Amino acid sequence: MEDQVEQAVEIALSSNSNPMIKQQAMSFCNQIKESEDGWQMCLSLFMNARKRSPAVRFFALQVVDDALIKQLNGSGKQLDNASLLHIKDALLSYIQREYSPQSATDADAVFMQNKLAQTITLFFLLSYPTTWPSFFDDLLTLSSIGGPQLSNGRGLQLFLRILVAQHEEIADTLIIRSSEVARRNTIIKDAIRVRDMARLASAWMEVLVQWTSRDDGYLIVESCLRVIGSWVSWIDISLIVTPQYMSIIFGILGNEALRGAACDTLTEIISKKMKSSDKFDLISLLNLPQTIGQLLIGSEVEFTEKVARLVNVVCLDLVRILDEDQFASPLKENTENLLQQLFPFAIGFLANEYDDTSSEVFPAISEYLSFLRKEKKRNMPLNPARCSTLTSILNTIILKVKYDESMDWSNGTDDSESEFLEVRGRLRLFQDAVAAIDENLFMDSISSVVINSLNGEKRDWRDIELGLFELGAYSDGLRNAAALPTKGQGSSKAMEILNDMLLKMTNSNVLSIGHPSINLHYMELVVKNSKFFETHPQIVPQILEIFVSNIGIHSSYLQVQVRAWYLFYRFIKLCKHLMGDIAETALNAIGDLLVIEAEVSPKNDGDSDMSADGTDSGTFDGRLYLFEASGILISVEPVPDEKQLHLLKSVLTPIFSDMEASLSRPPEGSQQALQIHHDIMAIGTFARGVNDGGKAITDPVREQFLLASRAILVSLETLSGLEIIREASRFAFARMVPILGHRILPEIAVLVSRLLSESSTSELIDFMSFLGQLIHNFKGQSGILDMLDQLLTPLLSRVFYSLSISANGSTDEEIQQSDIKKAYLNFMMGLLNNGMEAVLTSDRNRQIFESVVRSVAHYTSTSPDPSIKKMGSSIYTRLQAIMKAM
Repeated sequence: MEDQVEQAVEIALSSNSNPMIKQQAMSFCNQIKESEDGWQMCLSLFMNARKRSPAVRFFALQVVDDALIKQLNGSGKQLDNASLLHIKDALLSYIQREYSPQSATDADAVFMQNKLAQTITLFFLLSYPTTWPSFFDDLLTLSSIGGPQLSNGRGLQLFLRILVAQHEEIADTLIIRSSEVARRNTIIKDAIRVRDMARLASAWMEVLVQWTSRDDGYLIVESCLRVIGSWVSWIDISLIVTPQYMSIIFGILGNEALRGAACDTLTEIISKKMKSSDKFDLISLLNLPQTIGQLLIGSEVEFTEKVARLVNVVCLDLVRILDEDQFASPLKENTENLLQQLFPFAIGFLANEYDDTSSEVFPAISEYLSFLRKEKKRNMPLNPARCSTLTSILNTIILKVKYDESMDWSNGTDDSESEFLEVRGRLRLFQDAVAAIDENLFMDSISSVVINSLNGEKRDWRDIELGLFELGAYSDGLRNAAALPTKGQGSSKAMEILNDMLLKMTNSNVLSIGHPSINLHYMELVVKNSKFFETHPQIVPQILEIFVSNIGIHSSYLQVQVRAWYLFYRFIKLCKHLMGDIAETALNAIGDLLVIEAEVSPKNDGDSDMSADGTDSGTFDGRLYLFEASGILISVEPVPDEKQLHLLKSVLTPIFSDMEASLSRPPEGSQQALQIHHDIMAIGTFARGVNDGGKAITDPVREQFLLASRAILVSLETLSGLEIIREASRFAFARMVPILGHRILPEIAVLVSRLLSESSTSELIDFMSFLGQLIHNFKGQSGILDMLDQLLTPLLSRVFYSLSISANGSTDEEIQQSDIKKAYLNFMMGLLNNGMEAVLTSDRNRQIFESVVRSVAHYTSTSPDPSIKKMGSSIYTRLQAIMKAM
């Protein structure tokens, strides 16, 4: 039978097995697991002096584990006392045979030792302290077989693995347990503390003494330190924190091979929860400032990280002691003194060249800065020691946020740079905290960095990038009131410094270095600080010249260029009142970019049901900002009407011609539709810019956009079956409504009719939102009333049909139906709020009015969405009033 089990396991695990035979083998293995006596056969198989393959023996222990787990859970057939005694004797016999120095066989593989430790731990949970109270004594005896106490390396290693497994089962706080299991574990831990803990702690110390100096002792000492570090969280710490014990552990810190494990153990000892006064006594006892100062930190990256983690834990606890009000001043004074001795180590790790090491002390830095902010709110002044520490933190942060020599700029596309930028973002938060604590320190330090980076001739791009980054951080802090003062004298000083730095930047030649990151920072800063140009309008032409050059919108770096398109638009929009009559010059400078050339992604070529997601949206969406900026430029007040019309035509006429040419060509895949989609989107975006320019709309301008609306309708008539054309048409008309007013109503009637006949269910939401905008813009006008009167019944029929289709358990469909209900109710609310309820009861729509009332009542009562219920109740009340008045 054992041979059959071995064969079945090997077939089940083999990647070359016949699938049918493999399935049979897996079924056989499952039968063994589920049988009531399967554990007996598997225990015998594991114990057999003829060792089977590791995979088979691992499976055998799994079956035994399942039987023990069922016994623990009270499920399945329970094992009697004789069976439990048999398992105990078998396991002890196996350890005596295989884990003695005289064993003739090779030691079990590590994974097998861990599995055996897990099995023994499960049995321990069943038997300690009731039926096997001598568990720890027996295991310690086995670790001394054939020699002096604790001299059996094989047995000792297994014993330590068992202790690790026990901690994971009964004390690991990361594992969520039921209340019943938690009670059981508490009973076991209490018993260990009373019966065995002193003996175990003494044995661990003896292991460290005996095995640290041995050439073959590395794994045993490391395992022992791991056990101490894990168990210390729930045992009496006085058993570990003794002069003798600590002397041994500190001595191991000098062992290059074991110092990392010793450091981890110290970290766990200090992390133990206890009263703050006891925690201070513990940290003082360990004399960590002297110990850490003597370590050869930096010689090994991994060890340096561990020491940083230790310093972080200590500093965190000391800051928390300081932050507790109930302690007397002597304790606070002593804690402050100890913290001032240790915090320079934290700052040193913060400055480490490796970000992983720096990140280890982030919690301590954050906690300390939070504490100082609280102290400031309590009106506690910064003493000289804290001021010095704060200065060191800020200076270190400034150095740390700079690109190092080994890293090039890639705008975050390189993984290592992305990690650096993530760390930089976290450091930026610390910097903001410093500003909130001591704004004068922050303002003086940052302004010094910025001014220095803008001065001099021979400069590395990294120095300039640092200065511009810090200038951005400064302006963000001031603008968002996150750190710097926004009222009073402090605010005036902060703004004065900001304006000085911006003036210095705009007068500098930092852009001559030609680095893309510098160019991006520069453009971002002028946009974020557009109010600066209110007092320095003479600089605006210079900035515009920079934007339209190869530094900005004509950059050879695609990422910079596309971002510059958006930033150029933002600058134009924010500073349009400062532009003057520069539209013609600006349009000439960007005219080569106002060319639309659609590019179809290969996966969408030939797709007859294209959506906007299939477009070359990456660069085209960015190019739309240039059209909007152009609309603003030609529509600012200083531009004469005749020039505005001329420039308007210079933008629109090429688009009209392109649409006509595209429609006249035979369809070739998706290219034609995508080109027309882009043309329509450009018209709509340009219209939004024209409306936003601030200049009164003249009739000749309206006439041009009326022509645009008719050109769009021609395209829609030809390509109405494509969703991207319908979406673009709706987008463009919505942007032309504010320009054309009631003159566009005849064209809108045609548009709405076409959209309703072709729109998919998913488009109904946007369609009803579009109608809501029209209702608001044209309320009370006969044209909109006539259009709605003709449209209402077919529209609502589409809505009711879409909502009558079952979602079939699909989350996406349920969300879509909920969104349609909201759009429908918003549409109804728009009709009622804008005085257009007459269309609901007109001769053409009277027959559907009762369905409207019932639908609103139904959606209100059945929807779990509170917003739908609230809005639906209001609409239903008003519809009832209309019904009564009929």
